[in-house]
Amino acid sequence: MSGPDAVAELQWMDVAVGSDIHRVVFEGVPLPPGPSVRERMEWLSGEGDGLRRLLIEPPYGLPAFCVDLLTPPVHPEAQAGFVIMEVMGYPFFSGSNTMATACALLESGRIPREIDNGVQCVRLETPGGRVDANVTLKAGRVMAVSVEGDETFVHRADATVELPDIGTVAYDLVWSGGHYVMVDADSVGLLPERAGDAEALALAARVIEAVQADFDLRHPHLGDVGLPRFLHWMWPEREEAPGRWMAVGGTYGHPGVLWGCPTGTGTVARLARLSRQGRADVGATLRNTSPAGTTFEGSVVSKGTVGDCASIRTRVSGEPRVVAKMTLALPADSALMSDLSLDWLRDGDRTLPSSQA
Repeated sequence: MSGPDAVAELQWMDVAVGSDIHRVVFEGVPLPPGPSVRERMEWLSGEGDGLRRLLIEPPYGLPAFCVDLLTPPVHPEAQAGFVIMEVMGYPFFSGSNTMATACALLESGRIPREIDNGVQCVRLETPGGRVDANVTLKAGRVMAVSVEGDETFVHRADATVELPDIGTVAYDLVWSGGHYVMVDADSVGLLPERAGDAEALALAARVIEAVQADFDLRHPHLGDVGLPRFLHWMWPEREEAPGRWMAVGGTYGHPGVLWGCPTGTGTVARLARLSRQGRADVGATLRNTSPAGTTFEGSVVSKGTVGDCASIRTRVSGEPRVVAKMTLALPADSALMSDLSLDWLRDGDRTLPSSQA
């Protein structure tokens, strides 16, 4: 809060990861420290969803932006918690958002640097659980971040949907912090350079909506995690050396966004698919390049099971960079406050309903 005309003041840092803007929000959002990070996410996704819209829609944002709202952690080993907000809603985990959050915490000094040159582990908590971000520093600046996160697994293999005028579209459904619909792009005649065109975005939307129509899966540990809202276009991978894969892949977020980076969760989802096919053992790597030319590298760290599904734990790396430090003051007569139901931002003692606390 600042000044007689400002009823809400937000402070954030814009961090580019593979050309995509991630808004790491430090101040101005009065969420309580008590309930779990997941419960805070669930409240924001309902009554509090105007905040997401404020930051990823015009006039202050764009649909391809991502938001990472810092919030006190509950896990005793975490240094910070954060809730992820995107065009598709609220993922439980995200590789690029974790990279951006760790970068912003160190670059802002909110987590003190322990070294100027080398690797520092930033311990974070997402709605899906604990995650480590290993940050490479050079002369005190963040150069790269490697994230070890959620277990990834093929939840439904060799599935199909029927689309009028297209026919049968085959896909695998993979969990990697959100449910990913993994589609062979060549099977629908899609070239990488056309993946962001209106026709390709409309096709991705049709596939997602067809998958959603009869979706009934629950995560074995997390329960109801919502409908699939990610699609990853896969162009043919090639093995350049034993266990070293190269591929082009593009991640679509429903509705209407193709991100500039291949996304961390899209990259490890493809690794999980390779693992299930017996082509990626522990130590295998995948350099996944988006249609825009941004590359993330993922690797298989270990194998396990989630419910009845074989799973992998992974590490995925990228190079986040701070591009701006921002403050937004919303005056009392701002139409956005009423249009987006943001009056709750005024209340510094915000508490969640007792049923969620």
